[in-house]
Amino acid sequence: MSLPALDTITGTILIGTWAGSFLYMAELIQARYYFRHFKQDDWKLKTFVSVALLVDTVSTVGDYACVYLYTITHAGDPVYLADEHWPISLYLFTTAVIAVLVQSFLVIRYWWFTRNILVTLLNSFLIVVSFGGSFACGVMVTMFPASNEREKVKIPTTIWLATEAVADLSIAVVLLWQLRKARPTLMQTRSTLNTALDRLVALTIQTGTATATLAVATLIAFLLKEESNVAGGIGYMLGHVSRISTSGGRAGLRLWPGGGVSCAVSLGTLAFPTSIVTDNSASSHCHHTVDMDPQGGRDIREQSC
Repeated sequence: MSLPALDTITGTILIGTWAGSFLYMAELIQARYYFRHFKQDDWKLKTFVSVALLVDTVSTVGDYACVYLYTITHAGDPVYLADEHWPISLYLFTTAVIAVLVQSFLVIRYWWFTRNILVTLLNSFLIVVSFGGSFACGVMVTMFPASNEREKVKIPTTIWLATEAVADLSIAVVLLWQLRKARPTLMQTRSTLNTALDRLVALTIQTGTATATLAVATLIAFLLKEESNVAGGIGYMLGHVSRISTSGGRAGLRLWPGGGVSCAVSLGTLAFPTSIVTDNSASSHCHHTVDMDPQGGRDIREQSC
């Protein structure tokens, strides 16, 4: 039996692992920066970043194993090349976990800021459906690995990628809306803070649109040619792009404008804003570092006079 054209079978997943390797290296650099410069962060946030990185590492190793099996171990086996095997299922399972971790993290942040039940429930529903679709894809590929049975995976694949794209865009939109509402409050502060807010807006747009674009591109590639691995090659980048948003680029800015109140904007992790309240009196000059509660309360963490 002659070999089929390998460009859309092994070539696409090979290129996908190349691109994924660059993104994974960016993750490692950002994770290193995060753990070195934000040691004061809560252990829950550190655990979250660690778990997400660990899951993505497992996914990356699975991607490499997939390419090795296709290009080396079974390079001349047309039957093996025509089917999908355990690394594909592993990719689907790990990508589902990464997506639900990152999206849930952002939705929880949005809930803490706004207490908007309707929007939070809507985005949570999209996350659950997307996770279920991805997990179902992994199960279906495990049960029906033959290339002539990929039609059975079409419905869960469409549900997974479509709802993931909608969820990513929806989360980005509601976060942008919340940041837009915060802008008038910050207009009286120094321009540096507004610049930080602009960077946070840009980061939110980039994260949401990048993951949504990759999800749509993967879906289109799959629907156009189910028997090829073009969709898998594009999809190899999906989990990495989602993961980068959890630890990348966090930079706090603390300003003391003339009014005596300043805000800190944390980029990348969307942490709580921090305010520095300055009390001036005849006998003291104190700085109180407080965390602003979304409902208006304050929790004093540090005081220096």
